[in-house]
Amino acid sequence: MLIYELLEEALKNTPDKEAIIFKGKSTSYRELHDLMNWSARALLSLGIARGDRVAIFMENRVELVELYFACFRIGAIAVPLNHRYQTDEVVYAVNHCEAKVLIAECIKDSVPSLLGIYVFGDEPANMENSWSRILKNLPENVEWPLVGENDPAMILYTSGITNKPKGVTHTHSSIFHTASSRKISQKLTKEDVSLAATVICHAGASIGVTFPTLYAGGTVVILEKTDPVLFLEAVTQHRPTRTVILPAQLLDTVEHPRAESVDFSCLKEVECGGDQISHDLYEHFNKVAGYELNQLYGLTECEGACINPPFGLIKRGSIGKPRDVIEIRLLNPDGKDVPDGEVGEILIKSASVMIGYWNDPENTKKTFLDGWLRTGDLGRRDEDGYYYFIGRIKEVIIKGGSNVAPGEVEEVLDDHPDVIISGVVGTPDPRYGQLIHAFIELKPSLENPPGENELSAYASKRLAAYKVPDRFTLVEELPRNEVGKIDRRGLHALAAKLDSR
Repeated sequence: MLIYELLEEALKNTPDKEAIIFKGKSTSYRELHDLMNWSARALLSLGIARGDRVAIFMENRVELVELYFACFRIGAIAVPLNHRYQTDEVVYAVNHCEAKVLIAECIKDSVPSLLGIYVFGDEPANMENSWSRILKNLPENVEWPLVGENDPAMILYTSGITNKPKGVTHTHSSIFHTASSRKISQKLTKEDVSLAATVICHAGASIGVTFPTLYAGGTVVILEKTDPVLFLEAVTQHRPTRTVILPAQLLDTVEHPRAESVDFSCLKEVECGGDQISHDLYEHFNKVAGYELNQLYGLTECEGACINPPFGLIKRGSIGKPRDVIEIRLLNPDGKDVPDGEVGEILIKSASVMIGYWNDPENTKKTFLDGWLRTGDLGRRDEDGYYYFIGRIKEVIIKGGSNVAPGEVEEVLDDHPDVIISGVVGTPDPRYGQLIHAFIELKPSLENPPGENELSAYASKRLAAYKVPDRFTLVEELPRNEVGKIDRRGLHALAAKLDSR
């Protein structure tokens, strides 16, 4: 199935039902379909053809979904850019994918590689590069291009850690299989209301929330921005049944003074992922909502690959089980499957997996092993078939010849009753190769905050001696990247600065 055809069933059966709600305004399935065709005709009028890349640079708004489907309708490739990108990052992405046009809310600098830049939003319609002007001068009849299921549909740029971002490429088929799989695994129906609480320029809120919900004929409520008050207001006003949210964002929400007066019972499941979930967050959420938080695991290359069963047992600390039609295996460094309880690299096989990195055959080849996606992440599986995320292979600390996964140490430290969240990195050491440096964010206003000795003693009772951090640093707040995850690069830089003193 082609992605724009996800709307067909709802368009046929409930055309006037709310498809999207944004800032109090509703867009029906009929209106979304018309807007899709309108913008698709506009792209064709600009000379955009099947396979051409269309870069889109804007914050959350209903028009972003409209432009996605417009690209899908004509076989163009949507390239959503992180709305927090600076000019150099925008230039890199549009040049790397060789985008034909860039549609943005505002443009401060030109991007020479583009044939056209169009301003979307409140700009005057008579501006030469106004998107509104393009929409007002469309031909009456168009010939829709033929589009194939295996055609690329989206390129999503990952946040690079040590190298430039890679362009994760999904096809109509891989996105459809994700929507279909999520519909089955989550038992989505037309009665569901999904809250897109994160940015829809990323895979989680677009491929993981918006597309599956529309495929089920439900309604998507899009938050204007990631704000705890907006989240709580949306829960009260729209009574969503599903949402996917980042740990830092959810912690801000449940700790907000208004959270205790909000009724969370409408939500059948709250999926949380993208970073470690602390014991404090599990407890806060359960206290406020009255049920368990559902941790999930996914990556841009395969969104939401593993979730706790929404209608089954949820295990705290576990990323759950593979969703429908997902296969997962764990391999040791020798390429052999590891038994339950042991740690190995997470590999994924599914029709939901990307086809590769755009214009990057070298990294694409490295990422696949006999049809399996190598995630670069470490995990283990218990006897019930539940998986646990341990950490990134590249972040593994090798201390005196022994491997230490930061996630394993962080999981223990985060369970300390005075700790909000921790971040662990390795630092160079001439004798042991690396030492373990733990950064701790404590709860505010503690009468007797724990010191290094207490934290070390706490960890020593729960970890092998070689896994206990060699140094503890208390910080007011751990560094975060643009999507709210712990900024490992920032922690490494801070550790290096402290070690040099």
